[in-house]
Amino acid sequence: EPPPPPPEPEAAPSAEAAPAAPTSTLPPPSGRPPLVISGGEKISDTFGASPAAKLELGKEGAFFRIPEYALGDGMLITFALDKKGKKHKGAVGALYKLMGQVPPSEDARTVSSKGPAFLLRLPDGGASPANLAIGETAKDAAGKESFAWRVVAGKATEAGFVTFELTEFTNASLHITKEAPTP
Repeated sequence: EPPPPPPEPEAAPSAEAAPAAPTSTLPPPSGRPPLVISGGEKISDTFGASPAAKLELGKEGAFFRIPEYALGDGMLITFALDKKGKKHKGAVGALYKLMGQVPPSEDARTVSSKGPAFLLRLPDGGASPANLAIGETAKDAAGKESFAWRVVAGKATEAGFVTFELTEFTNASLHITKEAPTP
């Protein structure tokens, strides 16, 4: 009998090994239909991780969409028309208020998406370009409160509307503006 062939040398691990495919930390979709809540001037309700929700405000077609798994624990979200607030320069159309709270606290808190971004769709008021002015209260190092505006560009447009993606918000005043996005 001939001797067995010598073992083949093992290939050294390649330094350029393919990276592992990213894994999602989000659970699979629940399959539950999204909640759709409509209101005239104000919607205020408690939402959690599932199902997704769409808050439709007024007759103009404005809405705020909460994707499934964007929120963790129960959060009181308020989306309303704000008839008394101050607008940023270049304002077009209505002023809206978007706020999150964790009951029983009445204090507004920063709401950050734990998954997909929140979607905000507002009438563009004929503005071109139609950007979003976001005004929020901020505290300086001394604890003095001030109101600061920033302007962001839209993600999508359709006839008469512009849609924005928000990854977080804190007791925000929102409206369409002709002003350019803030760097």
